[in-house]
Amino acid sequence: MQNKPVLMIHEFDKKFLKLDLQNYILTFDDGLFSQFFYHNEILKIPTEKIFFISTGIVCEKEQSLNFPTCSDAHKKAFNGNKEDYMTKEQIIFLLNQKNVKIGGHSHSHTNLNNFKSLNEKVKYIENDTKNMMNWFEKNLNHKPEDFCFPYNENMNGLYNGLLKKYNFKNFFGEERISIQKIY
Repeated sequence: MQNKPVLMIHEFDKKFLKLDLQNYILTFDDGLFSQFFYHNEILKIPTEKIFFISTGIVCEKEQSLNFPTCSDAHKKAFNGNKEDYMTKEQIIFLLNQKNVKIGGHSHSHTNLNNFKSLNEKVKYIENDTKNMMNWFEKNLNHKPEDFCFPYNENMNGLYNGLLKKYNFKNFFGEERISIQKIY
């Protein structure tokens, strides 16, 4: 991995292209369609790019050009409407581009702080990660090396500890710089 600061991007906006993005490793959380919509411009930026995909939130039908906030897109997806996310074909396209990696971001993007017990969290992470890895294998024939914690929450090391058996090399969370801070 390049030795640059890491930038965290959720919903992408054309105005971000005015920034010196080549000075950062670009990480894109959640697989939002706005990220793919600007892929031609994003791919021209000479730096490493990692798109973190929540495999249970992949669009299977038509996509929306409204580009809501990440939070609003999640609310819609959790109610069954995944129109604000990339399709499997778009993810495959990105996977085959120079300086692009596809990373894991869980299967369901569930907020684990809603679970009451540690045992519930552990069981959920184990099952959710298994579903994510199965989706990557079945749909992309890909084993991601990078993982970004949903809601940037590593649960005091619990999450990445449970993921060690999957041989992830790099973990990402709240240590990244939000693109909103530099814009």
